[in-house]
Amino acid sequence: MKQSNTILILAALSSAVFTNAPSSAQTGDEERYGACVTLAERVPDKAINIALAWQAEEGGVPARHCEALALFHLKEYAEAAARMMKLADDMRVGREMPVRGGRRLVANAGLLADMYGQAANAWLLADEIVRAEDAVEVALALIPHDSPQGRELMVDRARIAAADQDHELALQDLETVLQLDSNRTDILVLIASAARGVGKYERADEALTAYFKSYPDSAAGLLELGNLRHAEGKPDEARAAWLKLLLVYQEGPEAEAARANLEKLDLQVEEDLAKSK
Repeated sequence: MKQSNTILILAALSSAVFTNAPSSAQTGDEERYGACVTLAERVPDKAINIALAWQAEEGGVPARHCEALALFHLKEYAEAAARMMKLADDMRVGREMPVRGGRRLVANAGLLADMYGQAANAWLLADEIVRAEDAVEVALALIPHDSPQGRELMVDRARIAAADQDHELALQDLETVLQLDSNRTDILVLIASAARGVGKYERADEALTAYFKSYPDSAAGLLELGNLRHAEGKPDEARAAWLKLLLVYQEGPEAEAARANLEKLDLQVEEDLAKSK
């Protein structure tokens, strides 16, 4: 989960609901939450212990969110997602939310959408596609789709749709985001993949060409280039793209996928040679 997608719940809610200067106690809680979230990414085991101790001190939603993020970084995706869904439900009604000025805070639509979006991404990584779809739809129902947050959630929905082999929906969402924000060159590789999935090879090639202008020698781009050339019936060009990827990147999910693709390609060549004899 990207750090930029991790909301600082306590600070965000406080600034959204109250305009008066924060008290020293409030500032301390916000600093504690920020430190816990940072630790959740770097040393998740330790962050869980800190979050549990904070919950025992009635740390409420911020402490529980830190624990959920730590579980995410421990790759306990399903457990993290379930906790984030419960957090969003509680935030909606103010349960275990911080109290400011004698009032218990209630999450606004943007914060709820962010939490449901985090849950959707965790469900996706847990291979719980239906739950991921449900969560991202709830998130998108809360905010305008043409807002920056809405556009990011549409990209999330596209990723989930692609995982469910719904490349048409994925392409539709991604093209919409690109129309709303032409600077989102990072999603061009996703557009290429989705376009390939529906047989629109010319659009896929166009998207990849534009993508490489901003991200030359990108692992994701080289992997998709090989995938596209293979789909087009150009095995030699596919092999060249995957080999180039492995020359630049020896490790990572793209490198693993490239190796697997090359093995399949070699096996196919062997089978074709055997049939020709």
